[in-house]
Amino acid sequence: MFMFMPRSLFRLAVGAAAGYLLAVRPWHLRWGADDREVHADMPGDDLVAQPQYQATRAITVEAPPAAVWAWLVQLGGGYQPDSPPRPATSGHEEPPAQEPQDLKVGDTMRGGPGFVVEQIEPPQTLVMAVRGEDATTTCSVSLRGTEDGRTRMIFRVRIRAQPGVRGTTYLAMQDVGDFLTVRRQMLTIKERAESAR
Repeated sequence: MFMFMPRSLFRLAVGAAAGYLLAVRPWHLRWGADDREVHADMPGDDLVAQPQYQATRAITVEAPPAAVWAWLVQLGGGYQPDSPPRPATSGHEEPPAQEPQDLKVGDTMRGGPGFVVEQIEPPQTLVMAVRGEDATTTCSVSLRGTEDGRTRMIFRVRIRAQPGVRGTTYLAMQDVGDFLTVRRQMLTIKERAESAR
């Protein structure tokens, strides 16, 4: 196949791949997180002992952890599977009702690939995992209050894929898709929590 690829196109493809691996990928694997947050242990790390993929992202929210937690469990699918989602609204956002926040270990998060709650300590820690045929994926969220009443929200994703083509394909798909999904979720939680203050 490469024998018939024009040399200029081949060089462009190699350059794009090198740029992604050397510049873009390191940035999105630690978007918003400082060195301490990237290298610190987080709850749930033990569920995937030797990940082939790990990303730690962080953002500061101008709201206390309890306010952020309410939106974390709501937008993360925290309501019970038989409960309808809250309708979307515009303008000032009211905090979610108490019912959607009653998560416990073993609950399956609504929507997405079926994350199961592995550890929960409101309003600081939420650890979820999905154990699929192709890989085990964990998502750990830590909400750390600051002295000035804000919250440092830290997301960590760890993936251990099964050997073979399907596992490798899953890892490749998650390499970019995970960043886009998590970043959008973090920004939405930040916006809602700050708007509700």
